[in-house]
Amino acid sequence: MGCQPEPDLAADPRVEDPYPDCLYAFLLWSAPGQLAFACAVFALTAYVLDPHEEHGAPKMIGQGMVLLLFGMWCSASISGAGSVITTALFAFILAGMVGIALFVVYCYGLELFENPEDQPFVQSMVAKYGGMADPLRGLLIVTSAPIIAAYFALSALNQLLRKRLACLGCAKKLDESDRDLVLTKVGAGLLESMVAWRWTSVLVYALYWGVFFFTCNVIISKFTVLFLSVLIAAIADLSVAVVSLVFFVVGFIMFMLPPVPGVPVYLSSGIILVAACEDSMGLSGAIFYAFIFCMVLKLLAAMGQMFIFGVPLGKYTSVRQAVGVNSDLVRSMKLVLAEPGLSMAKVTILTGGPDWPTSVMCGILKLNPAGVLLGTLPVALLILPTILAGSYFFLASRDPKFGVLATVFAATAALVQSGSMFVAAYYLDKAAVAYKDELAIMPYDEEVREADRLEEEKKKRYAAATQWGVLPSGAKALLVAATALMVVACYLVQLFQCFVVYELTSRVKDLPGGQWYNLMTTTGFVACGIFVFSSCLLYAFTSWASSAANKWPPSEAGAPLKASQV
Repeated sequence: MGCQPEPDLAADPRVEDPYPDCLYAFLLWSAPGQLAFACAVFALTAYVLDPHEEHGAPKMIGQGMVLLLFGMWCSASISGAGSVITTALFAFILAGMVGIALFVVYCYGLELFENPEDQPFVQSMVAKYGGMADPLRGLLIVTSAPIIAAYFALSALNQLLRKRLACLGCAKKLDESDRDLVLTKVGAGLLESMVAWRWTSVLVYALYWGVFFFTCNVIISKFTVLFLSVLIAAIADLSVAVVSLVFFVVGFIMFMLPPVPGVPVYLSSGIILVAACEDSMGLSGAIFYAFIFCMVLKLLAAMGQMFIFGVPLGKYTSVRQAVGVNSDLVRSMKLVLAEPGLSMAKVTILTGGPDWPTSVMCGILKLNPAGVLLGTLPVALLILPTILAGSYFFLASRDPKFGVLATVFAATAALVQSGSMFVAAYYLDKAAVAYKDELAIMPYDEEVREADRLEEEKKKRYAAATQWGVLPSGAKALLVAATALMVVACYLVQLFQCFVVYELTSRVKDLPGGQWYNLMTTTGFVACGIFVFSSCLLYAFTSWASSAANKWPPSEAGAPLKASQV
């Protein structure tokens, strides 16, 4: 783009970015794309607002949320490629969630919150995603609790000023319907709607979302990269054969760990194997060797996940029940994955889904291993750009200009992974309709059906015992405190510098004091401590709730809820 490094800055080792003018060149270069995106947003808004069009706004909004959640997983996966990309992706995800909320408000107005039950949009959302109401509300709480609190505070202040200034003609005149309200009419309607939520379930889901966020943003994003960087330094000077053997064993073990994605392993191979093989094979030969190595590792790991975990776990009725083998979603996925050959739906599910859960599910469903391997082969489209990103990060240590190519390939890998995830979700949504006849004659797992029937009574007793209106004050305080602490921990990690900038090419000796635990700053230690304490409170609450449910009288489990208990 015509960017040239400043000579004085390029010669100074303390300067990380010797290209201070590249930002302006990038903004000019990307301006057409930004304008196209803005036009697409306006077009979508007009489409939703057009009363003559039949469209599924709730479905589009749901798909947008799914895409953002997939993006969170992808950003954690490529964290080793550089903090800039990861930070940008997380910022995009948060901005996307806020953008969806603003889009809904803009399209349907603030009247949406005055009497939400009477709004067609809310009714259609409930009809389509009613079963996901509590998880989505939990996500709203853990991501937006401070914003919600600030909104209600401003609403109360707004209403107070209206009451004080109405007599002077300086504010909106209040009518009889909202004169006695503490909040504005919109705020009061929203609060009334939120009061009716099943708060016990909502807060528990909020805590689970917080655990998911911490797993992605800390355990996967930071400590997986830390471990792999230590491995890179430890085997850097060994022979090609020893490096390959050690990395294969470590990579296979990492694939066997549920929360660890495959992308950090591919990135590390682009650094470790290319560095080890460059002298004997040349750069192109080393990259090709790393590519073949990762393909073999991925395919063997997929079989290991299937037969070490999936097939044995599939023998347990409780496991099959937990993964929902009798649900339309899983039954549709089984039909898609059992298809011979390669289809877009099959390929995107096997290559776009999280590594461990996807392969283990294939084992639980007893799918044909050959078909699974065949459908996994297109993962090459993800592995190749990821290896190239790692290779150019290694080369950037010699010449900074290669850092640009590393960033480009890392972004390409993120785009491939997130795109395949979204396409997989799209095809799974269509599969329930496309395979309607097959699903009708497809046999159910009778053992799971019987277990579901027995579990239904337990669920009723659990729901009755954990109604917000009947929870003891101590249990309420425990759950509220756990949620508040989880929100604080998530905000600390996202908004403050909790970790030192650290990438796969970094070394532990470069951390403060040369100690691995100094990857975390003081704020990071505080955030992790708060998270651990919140998780302990969540465990204490769920243990108490299970005990209370077991003691709950069966005859009262199906009793209708009182208004105060909702």
